[in-house]
Amino acid sequence: MQVLFIVSSNKYTGAAAAAEHCCRALHAAGVEAKLLFVGGNNLQDRLAGFEWALPDLRKERRLADLKANLARIRDHALESDVVVCHLPHDHTLCHLSRAWKTTPLVRNFRNAKHVAGGPLRGRLYRHLGGATFANTALQEQFQRKHGQPPPAATFPVPLEERFQPGRDGNPWRRNFGIHDAAPVLGMIGKVAAGRGFDTLIQTAARLSHDLHVLIIGHGEARPRIEALATSLGLAGHVHWAGYRGRELPELYAAMDVVLFPAAGSDHGHRAISEAQGCGRPVVAAALPGVEDLIEDGVTGRIVPGSPTDLAAAVSEILSNRILAERLGHAAALAVESRRFPAVGRRLAAFLEEIAS
Repeated sequence: MQVLFIVSSNKYTGAAAAAEHCCRALHAAGVEAKLLFVGGNNLQDRLAGFEWALPDLRKERRLADLKANLARIRDHALESDVVVCHLPHDHTLCHLSRAWKTTPLVRNFRNAKHVAGGPLRGRLYRHLGGATFANTALQEQFQRKHGQPPPAATFPVPLEERFQPGRDGNPWRRNFGIHDAAPVLGMIGKVAAGRGFDTLIQTAARLSHDLHVLIIGHGEARPRIEALATSLGLAGHVHWAGYRGRELPELYAAMDVVLFPAAGSDHGHRAISEAQGCGRPVVAAALPGVEDLIEDGVTGRIVPGSPTDLAAAVSEILSNRILAERLGHAAALAVESRRFPAVGRRLAAFLEEIAS
């Protein structure tokens, strides 16, 4: 079986990261898969040298670019047994190219905004051979809006093997001037409005005075978050690691608790699985899809998303080392079913049914 993933993006964020991980998961399961994407940015840089990574789509500035993209999708679809698209624009391109007439088309839904109603979306969905969802909440939302989908399944974002317990986070603590015994509350994501960083700071302000906050990510909201931290008495206790890739396991290891107060652009909530893979207890707001990844009180905590509720859960873990170790250990065991080979085998079996 040959699977073609399509994502109309040139940046390594959200759907592009999920598409790349699913492609690599199929490789781990012994299935041929390619990823077709827009060239010319950090996604192409990240995937340079991989034969299965095809930066053959253009950024659509003119009608000629659109026509070229439709032709490329048609050609690649003819060589494939299944086509999987991830974004509304990917789906529209596959529809316009008529690729669905020659090759079964599967839509991977990864954001609640993408499970929209309306006659245009309904027309697109009628030509689907299958559907996959980032979490069960999205699948249920689709069913409420559109009725029973075509053959469907839910798959988490596959987790890389590098996210393992036992990494040494102390060098990062020392780099930021954090004492080895000081409690650290961490978070990762794009530092932008609506991504929960205000809630992170407000949560930290309700905790002990010796708490440190470690943020992985960058974005335009950083000055506002820094000003909020200063106004709440956290100046000198908030540390910025910036955008990181290969260093993530060690940065997670530097955290005692990982906070997940808001969803990103991809509702597969990949950061939760990464932190759990590193054996870190996660405190998450009660967001759609979180229950797919965390069993409350067993592999982490799920609480209402107010700073007061989040701070209470974080404080409980920080004050009880046995509880923290139990949650982290159980979380690390739970993610084994989400690693590349396991997800790849389940995804391959689902796609083989569609292809047949």
